[in-house]
Amino acid sequence: MASITVHPATLRWAVSQSGADPAAVAHKDGLAEFPQWLNETGPLSLSFTKLSAIGSALQVPFGALVRSVVPESHEDELIRYRTIDNRGVEASRNLQDTIAVMRNRQDWARDEMIAQGFGENLLVGSVPSHVTAGELAARIREGLSLDVGWCRHKSSADRFRFLRGKASDAGLMVMVDSRVGTSNARRLDVREFRAFVLLDDVAPLIFVNRNDSYAAMLFSLLHEIGHVLLGSNEVYNDSSVDGGNGVERKINQAVVLTVVDDEQEFRAYWKKMVADGARVQDIADGCAKRYGLSALALTIHAHKLGLASDEDVRLVRALSERRVTDTEAAGSGGNQNLTNASHLDTRFVRMIRDGVDRGSLPYSDGLSLLGVRSMHAYDGLLKAKGLDQ
Repeated sequence: MASITVHPATLRWAVSQSGADPAAVAHKDGLAEFPQWLNETGPLSLSFTKLSAIGSALQVPFGALVRSVVPESHEDELIRYRTIDNRGVEASRNLQDTIAVMRNRQDWARDEMIAQGFGENLLVGSVPSHVTAGELAARIREGLSLDVGWCRHKSSADRFRFLRGKASDAGLMVMVDSRVGTSNARRLDVREFRAFVLLDDVAPLIFVNRNDSYAAMLFSLLHEIGHVLLGSNEVYNDSSVDGGNGVERKINQAVVLTVVDDEQEFRAYWKKMVADGARVQDIADGCAKRYGLSALALTIHAHKLGLASDEDVRLVRALSERRVTDTEAAGSGGNQNLTNASHLDTRFVRMIRDGVDRGSLPYSDGLSLLGVRSMHAYDGLLKAKGLDQ
């Protein structure tokens, strides 16, 4: 079996990054000598199987283990925006690695777009911070070319896909995934973050955590688009329209107004349900199906319009917290090509394909940027995206 050259300094770096106990790693099948390898002074020759096992044990990408130079270690600037309940908290390794992967894709896309003559994205920072929630919502609809009633008469999944396509058309790269890389053991925790945005004047990127309902993902995507327009980075985890600081609340309100774009129609629908004797939780659920946002977000909106009471909000909030996570958030499953395609922004995949076809991007680099391991998977991804012609 062919051996791969590995440098002990790189292994020590990987251990440091993962926080793993070398003695615990040594208990893994075939890795009994792992602590000894860390103390070697010269290069090691390890089998692909052993190196893969090390990567799995340390939750470090295979490619990082074969580097001859230890990567510089520094905290991503986005981490300082990380909060839960408005308190700064330490980011998990899963979040840090996801940000690193997205930074790498964004850096490549930016360089490629500049080389192709693209200029700045006009949406980034296009809205002043003093705008009202209503004004921000109007700018979001204008920037994405959203017609009045765009969210209605669609399934939850179709609403999200429609909005994602509109965002991509406007030059925003939107990536979606439920885990880090291909490891099922590294599932992203929606309690830690729902989405984040990496601002860039040429290639702004939004990442949405797939371990969420389509209603929550729709809200998260619109929320991060609001941050793009305001020109501010963020890691988003708040699921309530009335949560967060002043800026966050304004963006959350703008999200609702982007979807509920006809106040008169919303009022009429809510009042008719009340007149028909429906319970508030049934009215809220009906609105959720109609508009694609959560029952709680829409009840809070109704409260702001004087249609629902404080007690109504408390009741719907309590019911929402007791409900099991939406089954729509289950993994994509099924066809792996379709799953890979759902994770990646279509415009980004097209740029990779064009670079590979021109010969300016090596196949190996293209596969790495896309997160696929073989030419078969690459061809399947292009076909699933409709880019194989």
